[in-house]
Amino acid sequence: MKRFALVALVVGLIWGTGTGCSKSPSANRAATAPQPSSGAIAGVVDAAGHHLTLTRYPQRIVSCAPSITEILYKLGLQNRLVLDTTACDYPPDAKKKPHFNALSSDIEPILAQNPDLVLDLKDLNHNLIAPLQKAGVPQLTLDVSSVGAVMNSILIIGEATGTLKQAQVLVNSLQAKLNAVRKAVAKAPHKPRVLILYGTNPLYTTGPNSFINDLITIAGGVNVVAKPPPGNVISPEEAVALQPEVILCAPELVPAIRRLPGWAQAVPAVRNNRFFTAVDTLERPGPRMADAVVVLARYLHPHEMARFARSSLARTAP
Repeated sequence: MKRFALVALVVGLIWGTGTGCSKSPSANRAATAPQPSSGAIAGVVDAAGHHLTLTRYPQRIVSCAPSITEILYKLGLQNRLVLDTTACDYPPDAKKKPHFNALSSDIEPILAQNPDLVLDLKDLNHNLIAPLQKAGVPQLTLDVSSVGAVMNSILIIGEATGTLKQAQVLVNSLQAKLNAVRKAVAKAPHKPRVLILYGTNPLYTTGPNSFINDLITIAGGVNVVAKPPPGNVISPEEAVALQPEVILCAPELVPAIRRLPGWAQAVPAVRNNRFFTAVDTLERPGPRMADAVVVLARYLHPHEMARFARSSLARTAP
Protein backbone atom coordinates (compact mmCIF):
# COMPACT_ATOMS: atom_id res chain seq x y z
CA MET A 1 0.00 0.00 0.00
CA LYS A 2 2.86 2.39 0.72
CA ARG A 3 4.26 1.71 -2.74
CA PHE A 4 0.81 2.32 -4.24
CA ALA A 5 0.43 5.61 -2.34
CA LEU A 6 3.61 7.00 -3.86
CA VAL A 7 1.98 6.67 -7.24
CA ALA A 8 2.79 11.42 -8.31
CA LEU A 9 10.55 24.41 -17.46
CA VAL A 10 9.45 23.69 -20.97
CA VAL A 11 7.66 20.50 -20.26
CA GLY A 12 5.53 20.95 -23.35
CA LEU A 13 8.50 19.87 -25.45
CA ILE A 14 8.26 16.43 -23.88
CA TRP A 15 4.60 16.13 -24.76
CA GLY A 16 4.70 16.97 -28.45
CA THR A 17 1.69 14.70 -29.03
CA GLY A 18 -0.54 16.64 -26.69
CA THR A 19 -0.14 14.64 -23.49
CA GLY A 20 0.75 16.51 -20.33
CA CYS A 21 1.48 20.22 -19.99
CA SER A 22 1.40 22.42 -23.03
CA LYS A 23 3.04 25.43 -21.42
CA SER A 24 6.15 26.02 -19.43
CA PRO A 25 5.44 25.40 -15.72
CA SER A 26 7.51 28.44 -14.85
CA ALA A 27 5.45 30.53 -17.27
CA ASN A 28 2.21 29.26 -15.75
CA ARG A 29 3.37 30.19 -12.26
CA ALA A 30 4.51 33.61 -13.41
CA ALA A 31 1.00 34.31 -14.62
CA THR A 32 -0.68 33.30 -11.38
CA ALA A 33 1.83 33.95 -8.62
CA PRO A 34 1.15 36.91 -6.34
CA GLN A 35 3.61 39.75 -6.54
CA PRO A 36 6.04 39.69 -3.59
CA SER A 37 5.29 42.36 -1.03
CA SER A 38 7.88 44.86 0.10
CA GLY A 39 10.75 43.01 1.75
CA ALA A 40 9.77 39.65 0.23
CA ILE A 41 12.12 37.76 -2.07
CA ALA A 42 9.55 35.56 -3.81
CA GLY A 43 5.91 34.56 -3.99
CA VAL A 44 5.28 30.89 -4.74
CA VAL A 45 1.99 29.16 -5.60
CA ASP A 46 1.78 25.45 -4.81
CA ALA A 47 -0.33 22.61 -6.25
CA ALA A 48 -3.11 23.29 -3.75
CA GLY A 49 -3.37 26.92 -4.84
CA HIS A 50 -1.81 28.24 -1.64
CA HIS A 51 0.34 31.36 -1.87
CA LEU A 52 3.56 31.36 0.12
CA THR A 53 5.45 34.63 0.42
CA LEU A 54 9.10 34.23 1.33
CA THR A 55 11.07 36.91 3.13
CA ARG A 56 14.18 34.73 3.15
CA TYR A 57 15.11 31.38 1.71
CA PRO A 58 14.29 28.53 4.11
CA GLN A 59 17.12 27.02 6.12
CA ARG A 60 15.22 24.30 8.00
CA ILE A 61 13.33 22.14 5.51
CA VAL A 62 11.19 19.08 6.22
CA SER A 63 10.54 16.53 3.48
CA CYS A 64 7.35 14.46 3.64
CA ALA A 65 8.20 12.02 0.82
CA PRO A 66 11.19 10.12 -0.57
CA SER A 67 10.92 11.80 -3.98
CA ILE A 68 11.07 15.24 -2.36
CA THR A 69 14.15 14.20 -0.40
CA GLU A 70 15.85 13.10 -3.62
CA ILE A 71 15.07 16.43 -5.27
CA LEU A 72 16.50 18.35 -2.31
CA TYR A 73 19.74 16.38 -2.47
CA LYS A 74 19.97 16.82 -6.23
CA LEU A 75 19.65 20.59 -5.79
CA GLY A 76 22.39 20.59 -3.13
CA LEU A 77 20.01 21.37 -0.27
CA GLN A 78 20.86 18.41 1.96
CA ASN A 79 22.40 20.62 4.64
CA ARG A 80 19.08 22.45 5.01
CA LEU A 81 17.10 19.20 5.31
CA VAL A 82 16.41 18.70 9.02
CA LEU A 83 13.80 15.92 8.86
CA ASP A 84 12.66 13.35 6.32
CA THR A 85 10.51 10.22 6.40
CA THR A 86 11.12 6.64 7.43
CA ALA A 87 10.77 5.70 3.75
CA CYS A 88 13.57 8.03 2.59
CA ASP A 89 16.43 5.74 1.58
CA TYR A 90 18.15 7.54 -1.30
CA PRO A 91 20.74 8.86 -1.49
CA PRO A 92 22.19 6.73 1.34
CA ASP A 93 22.97 9.85 3.38
CA ALA A 94 19.23 10.52 3.62
CA LYS A 95 18.92 7.51 5.92
CA LYS A 96 21.10 9.34 8.45
CA LYS A 97 18.65 12.23 8.80
CA PRO A 98 16.09 12.35 11.61
CA HIS A 99 12.94 10.56 10.44
CA PHE A 100 9.21 10.69 11.06
CA ASN A 101 6.28 8.56 9.93
CA ALA A 102 4.67 10.50 7.08
CA LEU A 103 1.65 8.19 7.10
CA SER A 104 0.75 9.36 10.59
CA SER A 105 -1.30 12.47 11.27
CA ASP A 106 0.97 13.42 14.19
CA ILE A 107 2.78 16.65 13.25
CA GLU A 108 4.64 16.99 16.55
CA PRO A 109 7.90 15.54 15.13
CA ILE A 110 7.70 18.19 12.41
CA LEU A 111 6.95 21.05 14.80
CA ALA A 112 9.84 19.94 17.03
CA GLN A 113 12.25 20.76 14.21
CA ASN A 114 11.01 24.38 14.03
CA PRO A 115 10.90 24.23 10.21
CA ASP A 116 10.68 27.30 8.00
CA LEU A 117 9.41 25.15 5.10
CA VAL A 118 7.61 21.81 4.88
CA LEU A 119 7.35 20.14 1.48
CA ASP A 120 4.54 17.60 1.04
CA LEU A 121 2.68 15.78 -1.74
CA LYS A 122 -0.90 16.52 -2.74
CA ASP A 123 -1.88 12.87 -3.29
CA LEU A 124 0.11 11.32 -0.46
CA ASN A 125 0.16 13.58 2.60
CA HIS A 126 -3.57 14.26 3.08
CA ASN A 127 -3.13 13.55 6.77
CA LEU A 128 -0.52 16.29 7.24
CA ILE A 129 -1.51 19.17 4.99
CA ALA A 130 -4.50 20.53 6.93
CA PRO A 131 -2.93 20.14 10.44
CA LEU A 132 0.24 21.91 9.28
CA GLN A 133 -1.79 24.71 7.74
CA LYS A 134 -3.79 25.07 10.96
CA ALA A 135 -0.54 25.21 12.94
CA GLY A 136 0.71 28.03 10.72
CA VAL A 137 3.71 26.09 9.43
CA PRO A 138 5.05 27.38 6.07
CA GLN A 139 4.43 24.60 3.56
CA LEU A 140 4.32 23.91 -0.14
CA THR A 141 2.14 21.11 -1.45
CA LEU A 142 3.49 19.52 -4.62
CA ASP A 143 1.82 17.59 -7.42
CA VAL A 144 3.60 14.55 -8.89
CA SER A 145 0.65 13.00 -10.71
CA SER A 146 2.36 13.27 -14.11
CA VAL A 147 5.84 13.70 -15.53
CA GLY A 148 5.01 17.32 -16.30
CA ALA A 149 3.87 17.86 -12.72
CA VAL A 150 7.12 16.40 -11.39
CA MET A 151 9.10 18.81 -13.55
CA ASN A 152 6.99 21.69 -12.28
CA SER A 153 7.50 20.60 -8.67
CA ILE A 154 11.27 20.60 -9.12
CA LEU A 155 11.05 24.19 -10.34
CA ILE A 156 8.77 25.18 -7.45
CA ILE A 157 11.29 23.79 -4.96
CA GLY A 158 14.10 25.61 -6.76
CA GLU A 159 12.14 28.86 -6.74
CA ALA A 160 11.33 28.58 -3.04
CA THR A 161 14.86 27.70 -1.96
CA GLY A 162 16.93 30.04 -4.12
CA THR A 163 18.17 27.20 -6.35
CA LEU A 164 16.06 27.89 -9.42
CA LYS A 165 19.06 27.82 -11.78
CA GLN A 166 20.05 24.38 -10.51
CA ALA A 167 16.43 23.25 -10.82
CA GLN A 168 16.25 24.44 -14.43
CA VAL A 169 19.46 22.57 -15.25
CA LEU A 170 18.03 19.42 -13.68
CA VAL A 171 14.73 19.73 -15.56
CA ASN A 172 16.55 20.33 -18.84
CA SER A 173 18.67 17.24 -18.25
CA LEU A 174 15.67 15.05 -17.42
CA GLN A 175 13.76 16.42 -20.37
CA ALA A 176 16.61 15.72 -22.79
CA LYS A 177 16.94 12.10 -21.64
CA LEU A 178 13.20 11.47 -21.81
CA ASN A 179 13.04 12.96 -25.28
CA ALA A 180 15.95 10.76 -26.35
CA VAL A 181 14.12 7.65 -25.19
CA ARG A 182 10.92 8.68 -26.97
CA LYS A 183 12.91 9.17 -30.16
CA ALA A 184 14.68 5.84 -29.79
CA VAL A 185 11.49 3.79 -29.49
CA ALA A 186 9.28 5.87 -31.80
CA LYS A 187 9.70 3.53 -34.77
CA ALA A 188 9.45 0.27 -32.84
CA PRO A 189 7.25 -2.14 -34.81
CA HIS A 190 5.28 -3.15 -31.72
CA LYS A 191 4.47 -1.48 -28.41
CA PRO A 192 4.09 -4.12 -25.67
CA ARG A 193 0.93 -4.14 -23.59
CA VAL A 194 1.96 -3.40 -20.00
CA LEU A 195 0.22 -3.98 -16.69
CA ILE A 196 1.66 -2.58 -13.46
CA LEU A 197 0.72 -4.30 -10.22
CA TYR A 198 1.40 -3.04 -6.70
CA GLY A 199 -0.35 -5.94 -4.95
CA THR A 200 -2.15 -9.17 -5.70
CA ASN A 201 -4.85 -9.33 -3.02
CA PRO A 202 -6.53 -7.31 -4.38
CA LEU A 203 -4.90 -6.40 -7.69
CA TYR A 204 -3.80 -2.78 -7.29
CA THR A 205 -2.81 -1.05 -10.52
CA THR A 206 -2.57 2.37 -12.19
CA GLY A 207 -4.57 3.69 -15.09
CA PRO A 208 -4.13 6.73 -17.36
CA ASN A 209 -3.52 10.29 -16.20
CA SER A 210 -0.79 9.14 -13.85
CA PHE A 211 2.95 9.51 -13.45
CA ILE A 212 3.61 5.82 -14.03
CA ASN A 213 1.39 5.78 -17.11
CA ASP A 214 3.48 8.62 -18.56
CA LEU A 215 6.69 6.68 -17.98
CA ILE A 216 5.30 3.53 -19.60
CA THR A 217 4.27 5.58 -22.64
CA ILE A 218 7.64 7.30 -22.95
CA ALA A 219 9.40 3.91 -22.72
CA GLY A 220 7.36 2.67 -25.67
CA GLY A 221 4.74 0.61 -23.87
CA VAL A 222 0.96 0.75 -23.72
CA ASN A 223 -0.79 0.65 -20.37
CA VAL A 224 -3.49 -2.00 -20.72
CA VAL A 225 -5.61 -0.21 -18.09
CA ALA A 226 -7.22 2.34 -20.39
CA LYS A 227 -9.66 3.74 -17.82
CA PRO A 228 -9.03 4.45 -14.11
CA PRO A 229 -10.62 1.50 -12.28
CA PRO A 230 -12.58 2.17 -9.07
CA GLY A 231 -10.08 2.37 -6.23
CA ASN A 232 -7.32 1.45 -8.69
CA VAL A 233 -8.32 -2.19 -8.26
CA ILE A 234 -9.11 -4.67 -11.02
CA SER A 235 -10.32 -8.23 -10.79
CA PRO A 236 -8.17 -11.18 -11.89
CA GLU A 237 -10.68 -11.83 -14.67
CA GLU A 238 -10.39 -8.24 -15.93
CA ALA A 239 -6.61 -8.49 -15.90
CA VAL A 240 -6.69 -11.72 -17.93
CA ALA A 241 -9.01 -10.10 -20.47
CA LEU A 242 -6.53 -7.22 -20.88
CA GLN A 243 -3.87 -9.71 -22.06
CA PRO A 244 -0.75 -7.89 -20.78
CA GLU A 245 2.49 -8.89 -22.48
CA VAL A 246 4.67 -7.42 -19.71
CA ILE A 247 3.92 -7.08 -16.00
CA LEU A 248 5.66 -4.41 -13.93
CA CYS A 249 5.87 -5.40 -10.27
CA ALA A 250 8.16 -5.78 -7.28
CA PRO A 251 10.23 -8.99 -7.32
CA GLU A 252 8.42 -10.38 -4.28
CA LEU A 253 5.08 -10.27 -6.12
CA VAL A 254 6.15 -12.55 -8.97
CA PRO A 255 5.47 -15.88 -7.19
CA ALA A 256 2.00 -14.74 -6.12
CA ILE A 257 1.19 -13.58 -9.66
CA ARG A 258 2.29 -16.92 -11.08
CA ARG A 259 -0.07 -18.69 -8.67
CA LEU A 260 -3.18 -16.73 -9.71
CA PRO A 261 -5.66 -19.27 -11.08
CA GLY A 262 -5.30 -19.72 -14.82
CA TRP A 263 -2.74 -16.97 -15.29
CA ALA A 264 0.15 -19.28 -16.16
CA GLN A 265 -1.62 -20.21 -19.39
CA ALA A 266 -4.00 -17.32 -20.04
CA VAL A 267 -1.77 -14.26 -19.46
CA PRO A 268 0.98 -13.74 -22.07
CA ALA A 269 3.31 -11.98 -19.60
CA VAL A 270 3.18 -14.92 -17.18
CA ARG A 271 3.29 -17.57 -19.89
CA ASN A 272 6.40 -15.95 -21.42
CA ASN A 273 8.01 -14.96 -18.10
CA ARG A 274 7.93 -11.26 -18.96
CA PHE A 275 8.22 -9.59 -15.56
CA PHE A 276 9.96 -6.22 -15.22
CA THR A 277 10.91 -5.99 -11.55
CA ALA A 278 13.27 -2.98 -11.44
CA VAL A 279 10.37 -0.84 -10.26
CA ASP A 280 11.68 0.89 -7.11
CA THR A 281 13.11 3.84 -9.04
CA LEU A 282 10.41 3.74 -11.69
CA GLU A 283 7.70 4.28 -9.07
CA ARG A 284 9.45 7.24 -7.43
CA PRO A 285 8.58 10.59 -9.08
CA GLY A 286 11.92 12.30 -8.68
CA PRO A 287 15.29 12.99 -10.32
CA ARG A 288 15.98 9.34 -11.17
CA MET A 289 12.83 8.90 -13.25
CA ALA A 290 14.65 9.44 -16.58
CA ASP A 291 17.20 6.75 -15.77
CA ALA A 292 14.33 4.46 -14.80
CA VAL A 293 12.67 5.06 -18.16
CA VAL A 294 15.89 4.14 -19.94
CA VAL A 295 16.00 0.81 -18.09
CA LEU A 296 12.34 0.08 -18.88
CA ALA A 297 12.77 1.04 -22.54
CA ARG A 298 15.75 -1.31 -22.81
CA TYR A 299 13.55 -4.11 -21.50
CA LEU A 300 10.63 -3.33 -23.80
CA HIS A 301 12.69 -2.44 -26.88
CA PRO A 302 16.23 -3.85 -26.56
CA HIS A 303 17.05 -3.64 -30.28
CA GLU A 304 15.85 -0.07 -30.76
CA MET A 305 17.61 1.13 -27.62
CA ALA A 306 20.86 -0.62 -28.60
CA ARG A 307 20.69 0.87 -32.08
CA PHE A 308 20.05 4.32 -30.64
CA ALA A 309 22.96 3.98 -28.22
CA ARG A 310 25.30 3.04 -31.05
CA SER A 311 24.15 5.97 -33.20
CA SER A 312 24.53 8.37 -30.26
CA LEU A 313 28.07 7.16 -29.65
CA ALA A 314 28.85 7.57 -33.34
CA ARG A 315 27.65 11.18 -33.28
CA THR A 316 29.80 12.05 -30.26
CA ALA A 317 32.94 10.15 -31.33
CA PRO A 318 35.97 12.38 -32.07
